[in-house]
Amino acid sequence: MAQGEHEGVSSYEHPSPKETGGGNSNPYESVSGEGAPPTEDQGPESVAEQFDGQNPTGEIESAAGFDPTHALDEGMPPQFLTDELTSLEMLHPEEYPLQESICGADNRVRISPATAVPWRWVSQLIITFANGARSRCTGWFIGPRTVMTAGHCVYSKGNGGWARSIEVIPGLDAASRPFGSQIGTSFRSVTGWVNNGDQNYDYGAIILPNGNLGNKVGWFGFASLSDASLKNLLVNNSGYPGDKPFGTQWFNAGRITAVTARKIYYMVDTYGGQSGSPVWRSLNGQRHAVGVHAYGGCPNSATRITLPVYNNMLAWRNA
Repeated sequence: MAQGEHEGVSSYEHPSPKETGGGNSNPYESVSGEGAPPTEDQGPESVAEQFDGQNPTGEIESAAGFDPTHALDEGMPPQFLTDELTSLEMLHPEEYPLQESICGADNRVRISPATAVPWRWVSQLIITFANGARSRCTGWFIGPRTVMTAGHCVYSKGNGGWARSIEVIPGLDAASRPFGSQIGTSFRSVTGWVNNGDQNYDYGAIILPNGNLGNKVGWFGFASLSDASLKNLLVNNSGYPGDKPFGTQWFNAGRITAVTARKIYYMVDTYGGQSGSPVWRSLNGQRHAVGVHAYGGCPNSATRITLPVYNNMLAWRNA
């Protein structure tokens, strides 16, 4: 698919004419994926493993009292936090009614620097929508070119539809961009979100121009798990909340308190701007995302990675 093309999806799981090399070339037409009514049977569990990345610049040793910020930024192009960036708004409440929430005591912790695994897999997203409005979300790598996020971060009906462009900045730490960034103009989502605005299908992806950035930082694994495996599972979340200084990454964790066919719920603290952030389990040295954080309400919630979502993610990872 050419750069600048966006892919919504129909209710069928089969490839469309466009995917097999023919058919309609309209870049905004819904073409493939899942959007069928939810079913209770999620099928067998499926897992795609993480990749730690191949950073050719080496790693900084951890030494008590040493601040690595200067070393990380030395020799990099200068970066500045402009007033325009720091004042970016979250999405409008009419489009995004359940703002992320702090549930009880706020025990989030800042990740600084954000250059180690898994923090460097998490990215600040700077979005320019079709109508020129600008906003911010969080995304996370699942492959060399593919960054997962919420559907409402790539497609906003109130802002003219598909985003025009999204800058992806992995491991951003205030003014420090240790890995640089890339701008994506090709996006994916599903008809459940694009056509119907159904919160059960609020997930999407950014396809970057090449794999240079993803291969450098690495990416999350992801998994489609059974209800039994998800219930009471300890999960992690990290992202870029709008109530904290711009470009700073914050972490929290907790148990999944409820599971439905399409969503998982938890009391993990989040805030606007963290839409699209990963909800992952850490198990035997592997980190597998099980949801795409999207909404608040205490409990807050994520779009569950069901088998159809998992299959779409595999296809998007190989785009």
